[in-house]
Amino acid sequence: MHMSPVQTLVSPKQVSNIGGFIGERFEANLNGRLKNWHLMEEFIRMHEAKDHDGWFWLGEQVGKWLDGAAYAWSISGDERLKEAIEEILVRLRKSQEDDGYLGITRRIQRTPVRGMQLYEWYYVLHGLLVCHELLDSALALEIAVDLTELITKYWGTGEGQYPLAGPYPGNGHDGGEGTLILEPVVLVAKAADRPDFLRWAEDTLGMWDAWADQYPESVHTGPYCLMKKAAAGEVKIYEIRENIHAHTFHMTLLGLAVLYETTGTTEYRDVVLGCIRAIADEYVFISGGMSAGERYVEHRYYNPRNEIEVCPQHTWLLLLEKALNWTGEARFAEEIERTLFNSFLAAQLADGSNWSYMTPLNGRAQEPFGPNCCNAAGHRIAGRMPAFAYGQSSGATWIHQFIPSQLQTDTEAGILTWTLATTYPENGAVTIRAAIGTPVKHRLNIRIPSFVPGPVTVRVAGETFTGEPGVYLNIDRVWHQDDEVSFSLPLPVRVIADGTSAAVCRGPIVYCYFQECQPEPMRFHWIRGVYPEDVELQVEGQQLTSVEEAAAPDEFLGPGLLVGGGCRPRPKLFAGEPMPDTARSEIQRLLLLPFANQGRARGHYAVFLRQA
Repeated sequence: MHMSPVQTLVSPKQVSNIGGFIGERFEANLNGRLKNWHLMEEFIRMHEAKDHDGWFWLGEQVGKWLDGAAYAWSISGDERLKEAIEEILVRLRKSQEDDGYLGITRRIQRTPVRGMQLYEWYYVLHGLLVCHELLDSALALEIAVDLTELITKYWGTGEGQYPLAGPYPGNGHDGGEGTLILEPVVLVAKAADRPDFLRWAEDTLGMWDAWADQYPESVHTGPYCLMKKAAAGEVKIYEIRENIHAHTFHMTLLGLAVLYETTGTTEYRDVVLGCIRAIADEYVFISGGMSAGERYVEHRYYNPRNEIEVCPQHTWLLLLEKALNWTGEARFAEEIERTLFNSFLAAQLADGSNWSYMTPLNGRAQEPFGPNCCNAAGHRIAGRMPAFAYGQSSGATWIHQFIPSQLQTDTEAGILTWTLATTYPENGAVTIRAAIGTPVKHRLNIRIPSFVPGPVTVRVAGETFTGEPGVYLNIDRVWHQDDEVSFSLPLPVRVIADGTSAAVCRGPIVYCYFQECQPEPMRFHWIRGVYPEDVELQVEGQQLTSVEEAAAPDEFLGPGLLVGGGCRPRPKLFAGEPMPDTARSEIQRLLLLPFANQGRARGHYAVFLRQA
């Protein structure tokens, strides 16, 4: 039996006037990346030229750009961006071949396609579907249907068709990841009312186990039977397939999610939700994000220097959206907040122009290059970020994220406009003002973060409500013009320590020691005197010995924290005289800044510092 969602995220068209951390980086992504017309032109010309000989998955780029640009236009109202989207759609249609092929590879290199084609088409189809939804583009859906007909012709369970796991052609790196194509095929089936596409999707799902047994080299995805066991807690995620690829696994789960939403088969929902809970419980870092490099592996292989990839973060956020829609549980909105405000933004250059493919918790982020899968995944989700703030259900508005913004909600009395004002997460004060011509009964559900140390008092037009940590406070009342909701979320400084190393958090923010941002950087000419591994925090138990808020440097996200620290003894570097005593304890105060500043600070950094 199909189960209705508890809530759904609002349309991006309902959200506007974005500010704060998210607003700053949304604008940077819009102007520094999505409106980089040279980059956009490079993407579309590859489809027009069709002279690519390589294996690298550049054909996806236009799809991720369309997706991010359509969301960004819906929120910003930037008409120049809309014109660019419409131009790209026309040029894509002209580049599409009579059999539906839409790609960048010269014909002689196709057999009938090449290695990463299904991965590329996953994102091309998503971009087209978003344009159909948000721009009401019939052209985008036509392109998507013709492409899906090509896919379902060459891949499937029939005689002469290629499996979705197994060897070349068309099944990606390491022998296969074709199960990921399930999601966009189901979405096209829904949008175009094509039951044949839906039958194809369920038929191929029925073969996942057999294909996995037949093609053990396909390590990017795994058998459905083990996904069910992972959801039930009977096996670990990394046991589904040795070296299972985190991003592909997430994309495959998203396919099961939309298959549930289309067919109502609750088993699919249970598998997806069970796997999401397992990932959240066991694999998400304190800064959000997951995976060691690109993989799920045994816990003993994880280290603060392991690199966190952007791609699985971005599909993780979309999985969390599904879990939030289905359950209405605050923990999933909090996981979205954790990832967005920390690891995701840490991978973005502050000017919005590019993204680091890999960003460890300690070390140095990979220098941006591209185009590649991760910077395109980054600009796709960055275009969507404001839409994660609000949800809606019958007679209710949900506040998931505290982002300065404005939301318009339909009610039986007309448009109810909510204006949320805050500097969160710099400060915990939040004000929400209602605007409506005719009073209306409506419920406002406000998430109270789990990190607050106790109940939160919320005042609404003379009334007082109490919100408990980790759940939604439900305020069901008649709203009048200029009714105001006000409350303050405590943002305690917390230390995550194990006696050897420690990380510092404040509210939803994870803090970081950036080498180049210290007030007295101890520099001899161009040589640094102190590196993050030299530094130690003064910690007693789970508390810092001293801490005070400080202004962040100009153009940095704040606030900063000044904390007690020192310099560890240096190893004996020289063959002769020992290191002098001045080699330690020269630093007494450390400036910590939100990890999200990595794309501004650059250089060496550490989230985890040694304890004094």
